[in-house]
Amino acid sequence: MPRVTFLHPEGKSGEVSEGLSLLEVAEKLGFALNHDCGGNASCTTCRVDVIAGEENLSDIDFDEQDLLDREALTEPYHRLGCQARVLGDVIVQVPEEKWGEAEVEQSL
Repeated sequence: MPRVTFLHPEGKSGEVSEGLSLLEVAEKLGFALNHDCGGNASCTTCRVDVIAGEENLSDIDFDEQDLLDREALTEPYHRLGCQARVLGDVIVQVPEEKWGEAEVEQSL
């Protein structure tokens, strides 16, 4: 089973079933990864930066790439948690500017 690690002050790590999206993994691990659009690839609130294991995620499809391009997130390590599917071990970082948002969501 692949191991996924979320780097964040409240981050989580664990083994999960292959084929789940990073957003689904976060929910299973009890980590509050923001997703304002409900995981439909129409916002970028679930964006993560891949630190290690980029090759262990599904390929970026047209919708994900289009949204990342519109937000000027063109580096290959940017991924949307709702679209990137886990195929093997991966370490992702929640961007620092989103830390406060996740903590607010957890406290509600």
